[in-house]
Amino acid sequence: MNTLSNLAMLTNSYSETVILLEDLEFAMTRSQLNKITRLHNAGMDFLEISKEVGRNPYEVILAILHQTKAGKGIKPLAYRRKNK
Repeated sequence: MNTLSNLAMLTNSYSETVILLEDLEFAMTRSQLNKITRLHNAGMDFLEISKEVGRNPYEVILAILHQTKAGKGIKPLAYRRKNK
């Protein structure tokens, strides 16, 4: 499936389909999203943020990715090493 196109539909049989991250909650309050953003930008590790806000660490990462995609001025999660 090419999700870069406007057609995002499953074409394989159901037995071949894997639902990604099905155990995670994708919704959160705006205040919780803003808190995650503030803590991340202040330099807190996503595992620490997870404990602080009571969310799964993967949900914290998804929140940071969401804010990045939305252009909210998020500090990078990782850096690329330059070849020496």
